[in-house]
Parts: sequence; structure tokens; C-alpha cells
Amino acid sequence: MSRRTLLTISIAVLIWLAGPCAAKACACSQNSPGACQGLQKGDVVFLGTVTEIENVTPAAPASSADHGPASAAPPAGSAPAGGSEESTAAPPPATPVTRYHFHIDDRFSGLDATEIDVFSGGDDGDCGYRFKTGQQYIVFTQQEVEGKLFATVCNGTRPSSEGRALLPQLRAMRNGQQVASVFGVLRRADPPFLAPSGDPDDPLPNIALKLRSRDDRFSTSSGPDGVYTFYHVHAGEYSFTANVPARMVFTQKTLTGGLPPFRIPDGACYEYNVDALPTGHIRGSVLGPDGKPLKLASVELYRAGQYAENRPGLWGYQGSKGYFDFDHIGPGEYVIVYNRMNRKDPNSPFPRSFYPSSMETGGEPIALKDGQQLLKANIKLHDGYPTRPLRVRVKWEHSRPPGNLTVMAKADDDTANPGAQKIADDLFEFPLFASGKYTVSAWEDLDPQRAAPGRSPDCTIPARIDAAPISIDASDASIKEVTLTFAAVECHKE
Repeated sequence: MSRRTLLTISIAVLIWLAGPCAAKACACSQNSPGACQGLQKGDVVFLGTVTEIENVTPAAPASSADHGPASAAPPAGSAPAGGSEESTAAPPPATPVTRYHFHIDDRFSGLDATEIDVFSGGDDGDCGYRFKTGQQYIVFTQQEVEGKLFATVCNGTRPSSEGRALLPQLRAMRNGQQVASVFGVLRRADPPFLAPSGDPDDPLPNIALKLRSRDDRFSTSSGPDGVYTFYHVHAGEYSFTANVPARMVFTQKTLTGGLPPFRIPDGACYEYNVDALPTGHIRGSVLGPDGKPLKLASVELYRAGQYAENRPGLWGYQGSKGYFDFDHIGPGEYVIVYNRMNRKDPNSPFPRSFYPSSMETGGEPIALKDGQQLLKANIKLHDGYPTRPLRVRVKWEHSRPPGNLTVMAKADDDTANPGAQKIADDLFEFPLFASGKYTVSAWEDLDPQRAAPGRSPDCTIPARIDAAPISIDASDASIKEVTLTFAAVECHKE
């Protein structure tokens, strides 16, 4: 499917609304601001309400006889399950397509009509926009096969409630009026997953904002709905600042620091939504029974009352620094959870635990004041699952060919796989559950275009080579080290 940009509002339609790309395997491009092209001939852009939804069954995919093989080559080391070499896999099932019928409430560009059909899915199934009946949206479409109009999460389509800054600019483009150079909404916000239950959209009105470059200074203020606009901004690199309330910081909730400078060209129309985040901070360590921080640990932060085993929270990670950090935390009550799903993981072999520890028995949560810095939120672990180390040595019957080596220990049950610690180029160590069973394997991804060491230039090597795997019963304490051996690389002459 095409990726034609209907408006060069740049990050407006490509980045700041890429949030809906939570759809599996969807990745939206992130272009930098460009010159404003406005509404172009052939664009279909409108404000509309969904009145009908219908699942459409697309035509079956063409056969491989028409378009070549329908499936990828089998993994290295595998063989066809049977049949002749000319047999081909069945074509994959067609990706579902959904038809959405809209009543057009305000037309910005396109056909002069009051009703329109927009489709989603097909080749863009992962990025397809999922509309809801009775709700109003700003819709950017793109032409697809057979003249159908499609919408994705990457082209600027959004609920009308998220377009308060964009709608005036679309109307200005349609009417041939002046369009803002930089515009957006300033909101008070919380980090992902930490908004209070039922928290409404909270724009910040009457906030002074400034754009500054080496040569220019521009000032404006946010309106009653938090919308701000800068007009006649010249090309250059700009820093963006705001006089936000005390104990708040001007940034975006997806960033760990302040707003970075950005560069725009002459004639830009750049949508840039920004946030005022609280300055509260929670830091702590996950401590083992010996009182020392675990080398690897992940925790999640929840507002009190929102924790559930099947619900993710704001994620934090403890690595070599020995602590986890949560920034931009607003006032309220919180709980921190280690090992939320209570998985048995040999890399971090302890059951679920909480901070405060009293939460396990229904006690009181953390009470954080506005701007408070809580720096010793330590989770103390007890009663870990027994583990033991296993060293895995790798060797080659001849010299090692160039490539990337992977060593794995896979649990035979539903516990997590252990992670490898590299001791030397050919030596690794895994933590295993003392009562577990594992399959230890290794493979090396090679460059098939490079000649094998010591071979003639016309000698190529396969894309991957595998060592014979070994099964391990970790309860056998006598097995402290195993060796995986790669056979000599076979040379194929062209």
C-alpha cells in the first residue's frame, strides 16, 4: 500500500499520532518537519462520524504460479516435509478488510459528498485503523486497489477529540487562509499507565511559550483549550520553553529528559504536542537475601487500586547500576511490583514481591506528595528458587569461520529460559533451576558470500551452521560443564 503523505504537517501526522501503532508489527515512519504542502488535489480528508461497520472478505491471493513462490525458504538445516522439489506451499489466507461508512460532518479536501466509505486492513492489516460506530474522527485517506480509500494509524487519522489543534489548521488550508508554522496542545500529563482512574483530558491554558533560535524569538500563550500557535516562524533550529506551574517540567511523557531542539524549514506547518509532567521521583533497588542488588530485575509501578496480575504497569529495569528509576511521578498512592506475573525465571529466581512489603497482606501503599523524591524504595526478596550454574564451551573441528555466534539453553517446561553470561569467546555460563531440564544448543550465522577460511575465492559457506544440541538434567550436580561442537564447514564451489 502507498504511504502518500496527505499533509506535510510532518510529525503531526507521522510521529505524534504514532501512539496507536500498538497494533502488532506496525511501525510508522518518523519524518522530520518539512515544508507545508497543504491540501493537494486528490487528497480525501474530512471530519466524519462512523454510521456503519462491515467486515469485507477480500479476494483470495493469487497463486504462486502467477506471482512466484508464496512462502519463504525453509530454515537452515531443515528439509521439505515431502513431495517433489516443484511443489509449493499454499498461499497464505487473505488479510481481513473492514468497511467503515461515514457521514461527513466537515470536508477539507476531496469529493463533494455527505457519505463515504473508508476501508482498513488488507496489506496494512497491522497498521489498520479501527474505528468505532457513532464516534467522530478526523480521517486522512490514501488511494488503494480498485479506487478504495484506506486509513491507517500512520497517516494522521484520529478521534476528533485529539484534533483540537489540527482542525483550525485544516480549515485554514481549505479556505486559503494563513496556516500556523508550529502548533499543538499543551497538556498536564502522567507517564504511560499512571493516569488516575477516569482522569479527563487536562489541557493547560494561559501558559506562556517561547521558540528561540540563534536569530529569532517567538512568543505565544496556550488558549483555554491548551492549543497554542506560532505564525511566520523562519527556518532554523529552535529550542522550545514554557512557564509551566511549579513542580512540573515541560517535556513529553515519552522522553526521559527535556525537549530536544528541533529544526524546521521555511513554510512549515508542524504539529508538536507537548506536556507538563510532574517532578516526583521514585528510586529503589531489588535486593536479594544477601542484601545486595540483583544483577537483573524488572519492576512495574501502579497507582494504588490499579494493580492486576494481567495488567501491565509503568516498567522499570534494574541492571548494572543496581537500582530502578521512575521519573515524572505525580502526587498520589502507588505500589511497586517485582515479577508481576510470578514467573519462574532462573535469571531472577524469586517469586512476586511488593513495595511496600505490607501490600502482600493488604497494607498501605506508597503515599507520594507533589514533587517528592522517594529514593529508597527497596524491595527485599526472600525464599528464592534453587539454581545452579552451568558452563557451556563451544569449539569447532577446524578454525572458526567468521560470523555471529548464539548459544541458548531452553527450558523443557514453561519456565523462562536462562540468559547467558559470556566468560570468554568460547565459554558461557547459564543459571539453571536445580530441578529443571534443558536443551543446550548453539548456532552461528555466517555470510554465505564470504569464502571459508583457507579456501579459494570461489568457495562459499552456508548462511548458518548448527552444533549438535545436548539435553541436560540440572538435578545431576556432576554436570558442571558441557561442550558443543561445530563440524567442519562444508565448502560449495560456484
